[in-house]
Amino acid sequence: VLANANTVPPLFRGLDTSRVGSKSAITNKVLYHISDDFNEIYKTLSGKKNEVLKDLQPITDKYNGTLKARIKDIKELNKKIKHKTNPKKPEHISDYLGTRISLNTINDAKLVLSDLNKVVKFLSIDDFLDDAGRAVESGTEYRAIHAQVLTKDGFSFELQIRLKELDPLTEISHATYKKIKFPEKEYTDAEFIKIMQEQKTINKKLKAKYFEIKDKEFTRLKTDN
Repeated sequence: VLANANTVPPLFRGLDTSRVGSKSAITNKVLYHISDDFNEIYKTLSGKKNEVLKDLQPITDKYNGTLKARIKDIKELNKKIKHKTNPKKPEHISDYLGTRISLNTINDAKLVLSDLNKVVKFLSIDDFLDDAGRAVESGTEYRAIHAQVLTKDGFSFELQIRLKELDPLTEISHATYKKIKFPEKEYTDAEFIKIMQEQKTINKKLKAKYFEIKDKEFTRLKTDN
């Protein structure tokens, strides 16, 4: 199911110069799939879910991780396509199929990424487990590694490599992010202030937990173990 690490991404259908994983010369957005047909992308990646899980399970087991996958709800995908300020075409949506490997340590997360990088084709890798990651880039304390994985037939899916201890806080953080990015309604000033305060509070907790995990790992590295 997964493309080999040495695979050259296929050309996007109808374009002789743009490949999957590159930025569209027209929109300057990344092409994540060989097709721009919503139904084809959704059906194809929905059909790959179980096979992708099977392919990722051995690396997950090697590092005592947990593996999950989900197909994004069509309603949520439509929010991205019809977004008021930043609408996306089907070809530019990365997470129709989302997978997650949760691990015990930052070191394990790095090793999983390294091992996978030798055998599968990544279109992109964003490492937000580093100190200067997304915290500096966009003012959030979200910590994980995000990668886009190519399939053999030219589609792709999102892989998150996360920490088990951070997962509960990260889920709360994502729920708050969705309220801000894809609101279900027009908020009153009081409602918006409350949501922003919730985000501030969860960011503080995420930051504290992340550095707690990091300090524990550093302490272990200083021992004779």
